Amino acid sequence: MNFDLEDKLNEYVRRNELDSAIQIAETELSKIPQTDFHQLIGMNLLHMESELDKYICKFYSIVKLKYALNFGKKLKAFYCEMNGFTINYDRWFIDLFSFSKIGEEDYDWLANYDHLTKNDLTITGFENLQKVYEDVYKNKKYEIPEIEQAYEVSELLIILRLQELLEKLIKVLNQTERNGLNFLCS
Repeated sequence: MNFDLEDKLNEYVRRNELDSAIQIAETELSKIPQTDFHQLIGMNLLHMESELDKYICKFYSIVKLKYALNFGKKLKAFYCEMNGFTINYDRWFIDLFSFSKIGEEDYDWLANYDHLTKNDLTITGFENLQKVYEDVYKNKKYEIPEIEQAYEVSELLIILRLQELLEKLIKVLNQTERNGLNFLCS
C-alpha cells in the first residue's frame, strides 16, 4: 500500500473534499507508465445509486423494526464495508452493519455491530478491473514495478469511488425520515 498517498487522500476525505481526493488519485495513476489499471481513470460507480438506495432502505426497514422491539437500544449508525476486493477478484460486494453504540476515538467499536445484512450487494461496472486483479495474482505481475504502483493507486481509487457513490446517496438519505442517523462508509 502506498501509505503516503493514502494519508494524503484521507486528509482530503476528512475535509469533505472527496472530489479533490479522486482527482489526486487519478493524477497519480496517470503518472505511472500505462497498465491495465489505467482504465479506472474516469470510471465511477454512480450508476449503482438506485440499487444501493433500495439495498440500504430495505436494511433500514428491517433493523428499524428490530430496534423498535428492543427498547434498550436505539439505532445510531450504519457502516458499509466492501470485501477484500484486491484478493477476491471473482466478485466485489458490500455489506451493511447497524450500531446502537459508536466510538469516538478509534474504530474498534466496528466489531460490535448489532445487525448485518443477510445478503450482500454486488458491485457492478468494474468487472474488467476484477479481471486485471485476477491477472496480476495468477501471473504474479505484482513484482513488476509499474504494475505494483498502479495496483496500489487503483486500490485507493476504487475505495474513493465507492465513497463517492455512498456520499451521493447519503445526501439523499439524510434528507428523508432517517435524518440524524449516521452513515459510515469504508
